[in-house]
Amino acid sequence: MTELSRKIWPVTAAAVFAFAIYEAVKTLLFPRLSIIESHIITVTVVGVLAFFLSRYALGRHGAVLSRLQRQTKFIQESYQLLSAVLASLREGVLMVDSQTNLLLYNDAAIEILALRALEPAPSRSLIQGGSPNPLHSYLNRDGADQAGLLANDATIERTTKRLRLADATRNPAVNEAFRKALAERAPVDTRVELVGRSPRILQLKVAPIGKDQAVGIFYDITELERLEGVRREFFSNLSHELRTPLTVIMGLSETLIGGAMEDRENCARFLERLYKNAVRMSDLVSDIADLSSIESGDVNLSPISIPLKEAVAECAGLLEPKAEEMQVRFEVAVPADLIVRVDPTRLGQILHNLFENAIKFNKPGGSVTVRAEGADGFARVDVEDTGNGISSGDLPRIFERLYRADRSRSQNIQGTGLGLAIVKHLVLAHGGEIKASSELGRGSKFTFTLPLESATAPSILAQPSHLPNTASATDRTVDNVNPTPIQK
Repeated sequence: MTELSRKIWPVTAAAVFAFAIYEAVKTLLFPRLSIIESHIITVTVVGVLAFFLSRYALGRHGAVLSRLQRQTKFIQESYQLLSAVLASLREGVLMVDSQTNLLLYNDAAIEILALRALEPAPSRSLIQGGSPNPLHSYLNRDGADQAGLLANDATIERTTKRLRLADATRNPAVNEAFRKALAERAPVDTRVELVGRSPRILQLKVAPIGKDQAVGIFYDITELERLEGVRREFFSNLSHELRTPLTVIMGLSETLIGGAMEDRENCARFLERLYKNAVRMSDLVSDIADLSSIESGDVNLSPISIPLKEAVAECAGLLEPKAEEMQVRFEVAVPADLIVRVDPTRLGQILHNLFENAIKFNKPGGSVTVRAEGADGFARVDVEDTGNGISSGDLPRIFERLYRADRSRSQNIQGTGLGLAIVKHLVLAHGGEIKASSELGRGSKFTFTLPLESATAPSILAQPSHLPNTASATDRTVDNVNPTPIQK
């Protein structure tokens, strides 16, 4: 109102001065006027002056109010835009003052730092009649908004308790980052680990703003850290898988070059081992290339309608010699009329990897049972063995590349460690799903779905789980078909 006063007071003074001149002129020019006539003329002049003066004052006051309304509307619209932007961010935003009192934070910060339990009162929109506010601001007791937002006192819920950063989180890295940014007036970038039931890894960037405030952005990098760990472990496992056959090949080659070529008995044995390790390396490189092609979508499937029982019997027959060597028997319970629409080559690859694992990790005298049934437009296939099983800690990771559940036991078992990863991606490429369930000492069961002929329904693996230990969605026992041994 100072600007309005500066404009109205000079006009008022000018009106008073004009009235004084009028009185002087009237007295000099009309000295014989009666008192009544003089008062009538004076009242008339004063009324005219008051009319024009009040009209001017009201006009200036209306202009000021109009400008204030435009400014208030702009601030409210800016606040709504800021609220919408911060509410849509997955990153937590938190602002503090020089005493590290919380001034403003968004819902993401509430989730990351668990602020909701510490909030003294539900925050509402600063705009009257608004919906619950995604921005949460703490105000002084006199109503001054510490976040710099203008609002009507009647539309603000004041808090009677100030929340400090130390009350929101006891993490020393977070408190030190804000303290350092406020003290040195310089940006701070740090890594924060939050412990609890759901541990998180955050990247915190704190920057000073204004004279005595700082804002921090919390980036959740937990998934990035996990993927980086998977990448490091993959390359570590890959180097180990390549180093073992390479070491054997180099050792045998040096032995042969050193004179073992003359020893015909040992020479033939060395060459056989050289060949086996070269094949192992070739299989590993081939599987890596195959998996890379499948993951990148470069593999084109050529689905046709084939009887599932014939594909299962053919693959089991190819592995029957290895099963006999391991003293493991096949049992197949697949209806003859179960027709699936798949790429036959890729189906053979899926079945071969699952059957081979079921044989390799089985017990002497054990069995591999293959069951199948059709439901909801998909064929559900169970491959169950009677081996030692997989621990609950390893089960969620068995479909990762080069991951071995029991390295002490599997280090002497031939294989690339990529079979289950390939199986998973091939099943997904056909529109199916795959999961694993296991109990230590009782064996493992892999369940996957394949589309039936003219199938359009969703996979039956989406049903609720009732198994005690599973790596994916649900499982059901198939007992409507009696298992019978495979016929060679």
